[in-house]
Amino acid sequence: DYFHVADSDLVNSNSQCPEFTTPSPTNAMTPAPTPNPASVTTPAPSNAPNTVPEPPTSTLTIVFSGDGDPPTPLPNCRGDCDNDDHCEGSLVCFHRSGTESVPSCQGTAPSGEDFCAERATEKTVWLKGNDGIPDENFPLGLCEGDCDEDSDCQLGLVCQQREGTETIPGCVGVPEPGEDYC
Repeated sequence: DYFHVADSDLVNSNSQCPEFTTPSPTNAMTPAPTPNPASVTTPAPSNAPNTVPEPPTSTLTIVFSGDGDPPTPLPNCRGDCDNDDHCEGSLVCFHRSGTESVPSCQGTAPSGEDFCAERATEKTVWLKGNDGIPDENFPLGLCEGDCDEDSDCQLGLVCQQREGTETIPGCVGVPEPGEDYC
């Protein structure tokens, strides 16, 4: 009879195996416990419901209004922008006809004010204008709104007319109810 010990060794089950020994106990003393341990008092259980703290919110802020260009490009979650050129770097102007929430921003702002924000991908639903305004944003690109007819969309795209909360095929994000997207 043989059994496998290691990849290259076969051992006869009748052969002697090396003996292993357990260390003997010592007479060394174990350290004494701390004479005055610190006491920690835990609060008594409560029947009150657990509350989850709300994340801090930053209010959308109007830092420029009026006609013309702002004195400096607007940072994230700041408005009122009229086009993407009013926004810092890769931020784009999110156009609102009402009180739509602004992607990647928290808080509320007056109806119709437009804000610079970060568009995650070109497939993220995004409001770029309404009724052909601002003119420089039309025709609208993929997943952009609000369109009213196919001619509001870039060549090869169609305007998906919506009455409620229908999704936009091929797009990500939560489209505004009732807004139409290319």
